Amino acid sequence: MLTATACKELKIPGKIFEASKRARYERSFSGADSLMVQWKNSFSSAATNRLSVGDSNAFTVFAGQARQQAVGYTLDLKKGDQLVIESSGMASPTKIFVDVFEPGADAGNAQSEILENGRFTRFTETGGLHKIVIQPEIGYRDTFELKIYTQPSVSFPVAGKGNRDVQSFWGASRDGGGRSHEGVDIFAPRGTPVVAIAEGFVTRTGNQGLGGKQVWLRDGILGNSYYYAHLDSILTQSGKQVKTGDTLGRIGNTGNAAGDPTHLHFGIYTAGGAVDPYPYIRKRPVQPSVEAAKMPAGKFIKAGTALRSGPGTKYETLATVSNKMQADILAAAGSWYHIKTADGAEGFVLRERFQQ
Repeated sequence: MLTATACKELKIPGKIFEASKRARYERSFSGADSLMVQWKNSFSSAATNRLSVGDSNAFTVFAGQARQQAVGYTLDLKKGDQLVIESSGMASPTKIFVDVFEPGADAGNAQSEILENGRFTRFTETGGLHKIVIQPEIGYRDTFELKIYTQPSVSFPVAGKGNRDVQSFWGASRDGGGRSHEGVDIFAPRGTPVVAIAEGFVTRTGNQGLGGKQVWLRDGILGNSYYYAHLDSILTQSGKQVKTGDTLGRIGNTGNAAGDPTHLHFGIYTAGGAVDPYPYIRKRPVQPSVEAAKMPAGKFIKAGTALRSGPGTKYETLATVSNKMQADILAAAGSWYHIKTADGAEGFVLRERFQQ
């Protein structure tokens, strides 16, 4: 009884002793130790390199390397972004491990997942620089297509409108600098429907204060509160369960927006207070599929080649190769190739920099 009572009072989380999928894979691997050592070393290298990418990327990954290569990229994510990672074109069924490290996280505390049906999604809770590492299981020796991009995590709150209709952003000065804007303003004609951006329930409605006619919606999954203000009319009621896309009211200019162009003031409130809603709702095109890149004919990079931190000239130069040098090609993004030299340096170089 004492043991049972003590465990109950401690309330030990059920998953505290669960190992990550990467750790379980490492424990169950029955092949040569040298292969596992190479696999783990490649992961560590990818997790600590200095490469970066934007929020919309399509790669061809060349996994047929002898040293079990992983690819790792830093991506600046905003709170509210939905990170999407997809793989396709696998020559055979295989496990693709994915690790996403929060800003400042130790790469030694890997919490790997596996792409399920070639897809992985993750809501960004903490904004900042995230490290993403992708690695096929040991023994995979072919190419595959990889996409890393972001999407909004909720729907847009004004029917038929989009990014260009957001004309006043988070943090803008209000009342002569007396306060800052805790939301975004989305401009639309009077009467345009405002809609639920997620499933949830209406916590309250009313006509009061700066917001005039307003609706508060509580998200049933994330627990966030969504604030719709300056409405011309309210078409819902407190306590009502709603689905994504249900109409809550219509655009107006009530409250302290009287006399201003009609618009919706939209805010998001989390347990920690107000947050910038724009990353949550910003519409982004889905990353299209691209034709698989070809391996360059040459396996050497020319003397004087700059190794850049990302696939483009806007990225910084990490190093410059002084002599002709052989390099492994890990991945390609358009005409830019992610390479690794014999001394372990990584970077992106243009296809034209390869030679026999």
